[in-house]
Amino acid sequence: MTMQLQHKQTAAGFTLIELMVSLLLGTFLIGGVIGVYIANSRTNLVNEQMGQMQQASQVSFQLLSRDVQHAGYSGCGNIVATQVVNVLNPLPWWSNWVGGVQGYENATIPNFTAGAIPPLANTDGLHLMYGRGVSSSVVAHNAVAVPSMVINQNLGAIVPNDILLGCDSKMAVIFRATAVAGNNITHGLGGAAPANSNLNFGIAPDGSRFQRNLSNDAGSVMPLESVGWFVGTQGGISSLYRVALVSGAVQIEEVVQNVQDLQLQYLVQGANNYVDANLVVDWGMVMSIRATLILADNPTMPVALGIRQISQVINLRNRKV
Repeated sequence: MTMQLQHKQTAAGFTLIELMVSLLLGTFLIGGVIGVYIANSRTNLVNEQMGQMQQASQVSFQLLSRDVQHAGYSGCGNIVATQVVNVLNPLPWWSNWVGGVQGYENATIPNFTAGAIPPLANTDGLHLMYGRGVSSSVVAHNAVAVPSMVINQNLGAIVPNDILLGCDSKMAVIFRATAVAGNNITHGLGGAAPANSNLNFGIAPDGSRFQRNLSNDAGSVMPLESVGWFVGTQGGISSLYRVALVSGAVQIEEVVQNVQDLQLQYLVQGANNYVDANLVVDWGMVMSIRATLILADNPTMPVALGIRQISQVINLRNRKV
């Protein structure tokens, strides 16, 4: 009789506990991978948002710097405010020359947009004026004649209704061109508002006005650039705006959206510290401006204030040192 030996076989595979441990470890691993992915995605979004903020601030400061550096330029050297005659009537905010620069503290900001876009509370505003482009030399000027003025060439592309800044070695004048034909410019009385109210281009030491012509050859004329900077709110969005004078009319330009604040301070000649606009006595003595722009935060992707806040100091070029 043959005996058959039976071998006892052990069960192969994983136990329930081993499977549960494996699943748990896998869950931890997948969770870690997902966490890293989410963190990287969030970092990329934050970096993208920071890049957009930096780009927006750079564009803003480039445009603002250009206006500030040109402020006060007349084409005839540094003309002080008391030497600038304005024959326009009525006198809108953009025609008020006080050395080419004037700042405003929150509640005192002028009505730059005629009420279309109200300024954001507790923000500052800035008004800058200068002669735009290339000046043209005055060949002949007779205020009461038609045409009133002959220039050597119309380099500034002057057109009818342009607000012009004319000057010579003694004074400057702000007036409207009522007609332009080639190199001939007429600045008659009346017409589109604000119109030329008189032809008294001269100013006496006592401040009285008298009829005077710009000096031939020594005189020059160019379009007047007058711009306002402020933070305004429209449609629930606060943005940085630049309001500019174009052909005698105001045009509104939205520079950057989602701006929380604009703060401006000024360094006066001989001073050591920057001060707010309400402490500046003589705007013709302002030498530089410190501008601080704060971009609005994104509630779904917060960015630290230190990253959203950008400051820059801009020096005025057209100042006597």
